[in-house]
Amino acid sequence: MIEREITMIVQRRFLCTILFAAVLLIGLFAPQPAHAAQMEQQSVTKVLNLMEGDWYDAVGNRVLQIGGGYINGCRVLAAYDFAGGSSHGAGWFDILESTGSRSLYLTWDIRHADTDSIKLNDHQMLHRTAKPPFNESIAGIHHGMTSAEVTATLGAPTQTGDLSPYVGTYGWYYPDLHIAVTFDEDIVDRILLLKGSRAILERSGLNCENAPYEFAQAYQMKHVPQVRYDDSNVFTGCHAIGGEEYLSFGNRMEYVMLSKYWN
Repeated sequence: MIEREITMIVQRRFLCTILFAAVLLIGLFAPQPAHAAQMEQQSVTKVLNLMEGDWYDAVGNRVLQIGGGYINGCRVLAAYDFAGGSSHGAGWFDILESTGSRSLYLTWDIRHADTDSIKLNDHQMLHRTAKPPFNESIAGIHHGMTSAEVTATLGAPTQTGDLSPYVGTYGWYYPDLHIAVTFDEDIVDRILLLKGSRAILERSGLNCENAPYEFAQAYQMKHVPQVRYDDSNVFTGCHAIGGEEYLSFGNRMEYVMLSKYWN
């Protein structure tokens, strides 16, 4: 009898030891809460003033209204983890809704131009107008178009996937047209005109068959674009063509890229 009780005590102690160890392991490997860096009110006010105004999606719905320390009529309580610069950055904003606080992640690109944009929760691209103006186009495709509009213009892409070595991102490729398109949250942000294409930059009438100096003349560039004619894959820079749009050139004029990015 005594031996049985001793055995049961030992077993209980062993079981408790196992459970205690399990609790320790769970605590060790459990996700730890993130500690956000709250921004000073002066920085928050500066960014909110920069983004002040109405912001629309691609079909004309007003999605955000920012002004006076409010977003969509909800007071901004605090902001966290700003990254980037004042004109181009990202961060979290806590707003007070009728049901409680809510966090919004905003990425802004504000240059005081018609192409200004805000990306909401890394998902939805917004502009100050439903259809922001564009400066240049290729085969009827221009910046600001949605993927549905591209499909309506060019048809469904023959290939999709990584567009390396042209750009290190996902995109659509039309091999019969020698054209590739990339998107930022369903909005066109780059158009690549590849060598051998009959398509042209529709404002200037130029393509990969033209010489760099012709682009400099057509777009009144300050300098003739540098194009390498060797096997090195060195980026030679972007060249402004107006309307917050830029051109860059591949080695041996293998492509001309129309982009909204200056770098």
